[in-house]
Amino acid sequence: MRKSIIALITAAAVVFTGVSVPDQAYAAGRVPRNMYFTTPEVMQDKLKTSDEKAWSPAYLTEVENTYWTFADQSDLGSTKITIDMAKNCYRNLEMLLDNGYTMDYNELSAYCKEYLGKKNGQPDAFYNVMSDCLNNPYILNRPEPKVTAKTYNGRDYSKVFDASYYLEHNPGLKKSIGDDPAGLLRHFVETGIYEGRQGNETFNVREYKKEVDAEVMANALESAAYKSLGSDAEKPVGQYSYSYANYFGRYLGHYNISDSAEGSAHVTGGSQDADNDEASTKTVTGTYKTTAKKSVYTNEPVDSDLANQRPIAIMMPTDKGAQPSFGIGRAEVLYEIMEEGSISRQMAIIPDWQDLERIGNIRSCRLYYIYAAKEWDPILIHFGGVTYMNGVINGPDVNNLSGTYEYGVGGNAPGAGFFFRSSDRAAPHNAYISASGIKKAATQQGYSLNLRQGYYNPTHFKFASKVNDLSQYKDAEDAETIDLASVFPYSKSKLTYDKSEGKYYKNIHGGPQKDAVTHEQISFENVIIQNTKWETKDEKGYLDFKMIDSTEDGYFFTKGKRIHIHWKKTDDYTPTKYYDDDGKEIELNTGRTYIAVAQKGKYKP
Repeated sequence: MRKSIIALITAAAVVFTGVSVPDQAYAAGRVPRNMYFTTPEVMQDKLKTSDEKAWSPAYLTEVENTYWTFADQSDLGSTKITIDMAKNCYRNLEMLLDNGYTMDYNELSAYCKEYLGKKNGQPDAFYNVMSDCLNNPYILNRPEPKVTAKTYNGRDYSKVFDASYYLEHNPGLKKSIGDDPAGLLRHFVETGIYEGRQGNETFNVREYKKEVDAEVMANALESAAYKSLGSDAEKPVGQYSYSYANYFGRYLGHYNISDSAEGSAHVTGGSQDADNDEASTKTVTGTYKTTAKKSVYTNEPVDSDLANQRPIAIMMPTDKGAQPSFGIGRAEVLYEIMEEGSISRQMAIIPDWQDLERIGNIRSCRLYYIYAAKEWDPILIHFGGVTYMNGVINGPDVNNLSGTYEYGVGGNAPGAGFFFRSSDRAAPHNAYISASGIKKAATQQGYSLNLRQGYYNPTHFKFASKVNDLSQYKDAEDAETIDLASVFPYSKSKLTYDKSEGKYYKNIHGGPQKDAVTHEQISFENVIIQNTKWETKDEKGYLDFKMIDSTEDGYFFTKGKRIHIHWKKTDDYTPTKYYDDDGKEIELNTGRTYIAVAQKGKYKP
């Protein structure tokens, strides 16, 4: 069994390499796997072996079957091997396998002990994950199950199992088990369901499988991830699972999170139904209703539906090899802040996102971005993060979707099954999500798509009733070029004013910063430089910014002019306010805003 797990992990890692993670939701107790675009032939070719034990996608179900079958219901999520643990183990193995390594159990175990356990003198996250997988007590020396006439480890099988029917149709069990309902149920769970045996008169798993697979195929063909592969892409596999056990599990509802992409969510006081109290991990307390006819982000006209819709706050890189980003041109507020390694990162606040088929690429988050995001009540989308986010990113008030561990070495990975990778760029610059995926993930997680009462604050920027050219300020200076190379030395972000359009166009790495969807250079009517206290947290160079403060200054740029300002933010959900030197709130021009959160002392006007 131990060796087959590594075959599973090896195959799973290959599945996640260079192909798209499906839109179909994964559920607690079911390892997410690519069942649309990876065929046995592709896997066989990737591993250069015809040994089915090394590449068969059937192994992608072995751990999940063992997990949901043999883990006690009350222990789900607390056993050594959790679904997030297994999933992230696969993803950490991607690079290893891409470099040509294939390993059996002993080789992999030795690799963990010799290399990963000695990294910087401390076991790292990958080592810990792998060790737990290899030493999982539910795989090795499984404890004796708790079985009754109808339940196995707390799970009710009465919808698919009748002891008399099962005994009658499996006469070979009369001698070995006899008329023992609990013993017959144990045989059914541990053997029968894997073989697709029928447990009662009414439920035929083979017929049910046909129905489910047809639905999976239909969804796969219509998914943005599949369509992005092009017209010459291989036909999707269109199969829910390679094991009958998972069809039983789906039918019985043994997975904590709704198995359907359209599954019910537990939202109190919101606009969605609350059919399944266990379907979500976080809840909201009510829906904020606004009748505003102008956007709080840009002051432009907005309809009621969009005004009440939550934006997304999505992490995007400034890395040269990651440009251009898909959907960044939709950002109505764009933050750029430095991170470790002298590289900056961006967070795009996008209110109008529901028609985007590809958003990203997506990178990891940092703690200070969460404080900037909170004031907009967004769904925060990122691909992991750092340990300093623990306790904030996983708080009940934060609704986030993450492609891997929330804070680098731990946490959950909410909505990870809806992220996908493209083949046109190398990792880590090829992780994306679609609007469809966001909606389905939000449903799965129980997140409201509408603004939340108690978290949303409509008093953000103060917009001018007419054009504000800063002529009211005697000390306003000409500023047709905003050079941020001293703040962001890697990206060398720079904005240049176009007088004919009244906008600042943004450059990065010496050239136009464009949206990969429209191929247009991104631009802003307003630019704010927000000088912020900061510190280096550790030897790895992780930074921290004091985002809640009332003592720092900055600069406001619009219409080719610049004035000195001060800023204040008093708590998590209170918007950051910007004031002129007389203490009056500055008036932004209608349009988009770029905010450079600068390390205090770095920007020299």
